[in-house]
Amino acid sequence: MEITGFVDEFVLNEVFHKLMVTAIVNRYRISPQEAVTSMKNNPGILKELPELWQACELLKTIEVKIVPGPFFPDSLVVAQEYHLLATDAIHVAAMNKAGIIHIVSNDTDFSRVQFLQVWRPDKTEAPA
Repeated sequence: MEITGFVDEFVLNEVFHKLMVTAIVNRYRISPQEAVTSMKNNPGILKELPELWQACELLKTIEVKIVPGPFFPDSLVVAQEYHLLATDAIHVAAMNKAGIIHIVSNDTDFSRVQFLQVWRPDKTEAPA
């Protein structure tokens, strides 16, 4: 069977941010908190990280469909109804908008959302 992956733009933004922090942590051997401070104090540091931009180019090639927003108004309702944190509520609002009912996550908070089928990765299996 073929599986189609979906993400909302908020997910891509989170991944982009993590790539930035990771590139700085790896390059300068500093903590993630120090990396964020470094970016804020010296934004030009991002030009010195070709590995960051290479990773971003790879990210653009991943074949997933992007669920377009906005999600904020709906996320408020979702957060209140299912007692979810803001980020989780954004994802659920995006899924609801796109008619998506399957999510792969180890986050047990999604199990409170009745319309979702939560698939948990098995951490006991070795990577293929």
